[in-house]
Amino acid sequence: MAKKSKPQKITFGSLIRLVIFGVIVFFLISWFSQSQNPITLSEDPTLFIGETIQSSNVLGDMYSKLPQDSRRQLENFNQTQIGIFFSNSTEFIKSKLDGFPQKQIKEIKKGIVKNISDDMIKNIDEN
Repeated sequence: MAKKSKPQKITFGSLIRLVIFGVIVFFLISWFSQSQNPITLSEDPTLFIGETIQSSNVLGDMYSKLPQDSRRQLENFNQTQIGIFFSNSTEFIKSKLDGFPQKQIKEIKKGIVKNISDDMIKNIDEN
């Protein structure tokens, strides 16, 4: 017979641990992104001997190599049926998701307050 597992509850202690973990991860990412990269471009092991990396605008270079017809199609994409469909779809989704993050934050806050109050009532009843 399988054991019944207790329902998972978000406690104040677990929230504190989660916040501390998030702060540590944030500072580590910030610190690593600011530190200098020890491997310079000339030491890149994927390059052939004597080859160097030139920084360039890849998308701009690709766009300039496209034929004139293709450029015109890309520039007028929003006026095509597919472009209109995409723009209408994104507007519909945005209208349905209006205030979504704020609603979720409110629900989370309500859940936290409810869990804390339930724990406090349980502790009072036990003592």
